[in-house]
Amino acid sequence: MAAPPVLRDVFNAYRHLHGEEHDGMVFSDEHGPLQRLDVLVYRPTPATDLTTFRTIGMAAAAMPSAPGPGDGGRAELQLRRRGQLTRADEGAIAVRLANLAVHPFATGTQLNWGHMIGLGEDFPAFPGCRAVFLAGPLSADGLDYVDTGEGPVRIINVVPITDAEREHGRTLPPVEFAQWLLDRTDVFAGRQR
Repeated sequence: MAAPPVLRDVFNAYRHLHGEEHDGMVFSDEHGPLQRLDVLVYRPTPATDLTTFRTIGMAAAAMPSAPGPGDGGRAELQLRRRGQLTRADEGAIAVRLANLAVHPFATGTQLNWGHMIGLGEDFPAFPGCRAVFLAGPLSADGLDYVDTGEGPVRIINVVPITDAEREHGRTLPPVEFAQWLLDRTDVFAGRQR
């Protein structure tokens, strides 16, 4: 079955902006809320020391618009990790991202910039980080949306955070919390326990 046009638009935008992915994993469930989700892997290059993960498939449908602020809308997830990772870590991160991507459709809620989600265990390859902060662009040239024939698809950065960071984040507006994180730590690496 051919991919919906909105997913082809996202895929083509990723290719145009970042080139061809190095690897990818496919998650499929013909009876699930997302029948197929791909997690693309971009490994470090001479230009960047980050391994980047991007989902394609979440935007096949709009997320629920309630409860919570925001309009639901379409989105895809992105996560970056400093350095080269093992294949096992890449696979574990892809599984965690696939589970996050299906979450809004399985629960009837939405994911949006500024949300924090507890995981109950360390995020793969991010020791000490048992929650995630969902953020907009983390730099001036960061991707916020991909324009598609179905309208904009929001790019949600998944930032693993520690329990202490999560507690502090609850005291700040999301934009201030994102800046606080960026000012004090390397959000693309695990934290020391």
